[in-house]
Amino acid sequence: MPTPIPQPSPDALVVRTTNSASLAVPIALVVIAVGLLGVAGAVSVIVGEQRRPPPAAGYVGVVLMLGFVALGMLALIATYKGRNARALFDGTGFWWDDGTARALIPWDGLTGAAVHWSRLGRGTKLYSLELYPRGPVDRDDPVLWPLVRWGHPHALQAQGEDPPGPDLPRVRYQLPFRAGARDAVMAGLRQHAPALWLGELRRPAGHIGRPDRRGHRTRMQARQGQGQG
Repeated sequence: MPTPIPQPSPDALVVRTTNSASLAVPIALVVIAVGLLGVAGAVSVIVGEQRRPPPAAGYVGVVLMLGFVALGMLALIATYKGRNARALFDGTGFWWDDGTARALIPWDGLTGAAVHWSRLGRGTKLYSLELYPRGPVDRDDPVLWPLVRWGHPHALQAQGEDPPGPDLPRVRYQLPFRAGARDAVMAGLRQHAPALWLGELRRPAGHIGRPDRRGHRTRMQARQGQGQG
């Protein structure tokens, strides 16, 4: 008989970590609309200009406005992919559900947990859940790999990757979350993992890292090549 797939406890604390689509989608659509209007305006300048050659500013404007359109599209795609993402806390550990699959990080596999924040501008705070593993991390886990942050020396200053304690590893799981989920995330850690709780810590601006998408893609392609060989 196949081994049953573990499931979170029925009374697990569920936290929506991403911004509501009702806010993100209109903003993305506005950015796309501004970009399209800008492209139309720049093209009209180029076409209507009688001088030869047409002014370089028109072409620069087209490129910039296409960048706005691309940003809006990327925001829509990210919102769609993350619309069902959620974090769950129970007595077993931290569960990450990306909307299509779920994975568990057990509490006994961690040596510390914290909430980090940094400022973006004057009034905005960026938050992240930081989970420090006790042992090695599978940086290509099918579900958890986007959360892995690798302590590259060149990124330490830019992303504030120095761990908050001398015995904590640089390699960790980092889950950025919306400001409105702060209290719920902290409550989940304090309730289910009080011995791991390191507190809420301010980090340097830009502490939110990015997944190693290129490295992950390269490693997966190499594994596929080895499998076919």
